[in-house]
Amino acid sequence: MSSDLRDLIRTDLDRIPLPPSTEWTQPPARRRMRALGAVAITLVVIVVVVASLGAGQAVRALRDWVETQRVASGVVAGNDYVYLADGDPSSQYIQIVAMPGGQTISRLVGQTYVGSMQEGSLMGVSGDVAYLPVASSGGLPPDAYNTYLERVDLRRGVPVGRLGTGAMVAPPLEPTELPGTAVFAAATATSADGSTLWLVRDTGEHALIASVDRFDGRVASVTPLEHATITSAGPGATRSRVAALGPDRVAVIREHYPITYQGARLGVDWYILDEHLRAIATYSFETQRLPAGGFCSADAHPDPSGDGWILLCSDPFLFQDGAVVFLSREGSIVGQTPLSRELGYAVGMTVATDGTVNVVTTRPVVARVDARTHRPIDARPVSELRSLLDRLLPPAAAAKGPAGPGVVFSLDGRYAYLIADPLVKIDLSTAKVVARASRIAAVGAIALSEDGERLYALVIDVQTRTIALLDPRSLGLAAQSAPLANDPYGIVAVRAQLPPGP
Repeated sequence: MSSDLRDLIRTDLDRIPLPPSTEWTQPPARRRMRALGAVAITLVVIVVVVASLGAGQAVRALRDWVETQRVASGVVAGNDYVYLADGDPSSQYIQIVAMPGGQTISRLVGQTYVGSMQEGSLMGVSGDVAYLPVASSGGLPPDAYNTYLERVDLRRGVPVGRLGTGAMVAPPLEPTELPGTAVFAAATATSADGSTLWLVRDTGEHALIASVDRFDGRVASVTPLEHATITSAGPGATRSRVAALGPDRVAVIREHYPITYQGARLGVDWYILDEHLRAIATYSFETQRLPAGGFCSADAHPDPSGDGWILLCSDPFLFQDGAVVFLSREGSIVGQTPLSRELGYAVGMTVATDGTVNVVTTRPVVARVDARTHRPIDARPVSELRSLLDRLLPPAAAAKGPAGPGVVFSLDGRYAYLIADPLVKIDLSTAKVVARASRIAAVGAIALSEDGERLYALVIDVQTRTIALLDPRSLGLAAQSAPLANDPYGIVAVRAQLPPGP
């Protein structure tokens, strides 16, 4: 380097202003601020990247939460009769509660016929008229019963007549068979259009013979149009149920119990009968032709892809895999989609308008099946919304077991209302909890009004039982009845009230 160049550089350096020497020992504030600024910029970049990656999910979670909290005008107004089952197996009743007022207006005798907490099956009711079977042993030999059907107008909450069905002898049972359950059991079902009524009664040694009658539901006649008997074999006793598949098709479901009753069923036989009560399809649990030992829901759904039905089969003890089973009109199996027992016990099923079968299990899991191809779509665990607004909510608990209805579905098939800590609403399209009931105690049973605008829950709080009216959109509490007498344990039906009159 030349001397001229060195002199030029030295001259330029001498011209650079320097701070006083007293400031040289002070902390470098500017450099610290610059470092903090760099850290802040880095954090902002990280947040932006993470938010960008999950923006869709975060926005959807926030939107769903806001939607569940928004209640425009509260519960849609409506007056309903809620029909509850109460009593013990030897003396069962139907209690009628008027909502939203919450007053019990009547209690109808239904001894031995309604179903019980031990047996785990309530009578199914469809249409505007219910036929409540009753058995009375007063003034008769100990094992003989005078039986009749109490015809109940569900919209007015009053009985409107009786159909005598004659004297019957209770089936001989061993002392260890079915303790704590009805001595003489029977069940009824009506078709959706009210044109046909079926009655099934268990008779014979160990109740192995089912007596089946078909009546004209539009005529108050004690004479059946058709009569048939179904005889089962094997040790132990049986309990029969009946499920309407249409005005000219019915399923008789026979549950087998061991000689020493311990609350466990051995298996279930299914008989599909035609209009003349002839068996056109039979599925014995011993041959295991229906999955899960025949433990299939009596709530059969019409198949949107044909003229048959869809059954949901699931073993409540989880010894076997379940399945969604597709039946033809003649009762033959035309397809089935397995449901692994690892998914949990299947508590309910609904069919969406696009032909998707949504199954809810006790895990809880939402499993989807294509009704057209009979192929599984997916199975997703139910989760809470993961927005910051509800992150602190507890997770959904397991649903109620097979002793009662643990889930009901919105009319459009989009949402499930599940008994879970104490009650949650699940969006079936995303398998996420979008609302949770927070102002009620444990729930024993649930049911929707006919228009789907009001949700009723049987609330069990220590020794008190009440009916809660909830908003299906947010699960907010709208009304609650006074404490109910006689410890009801299940909801049989909900119907809109009509004023008294013809």
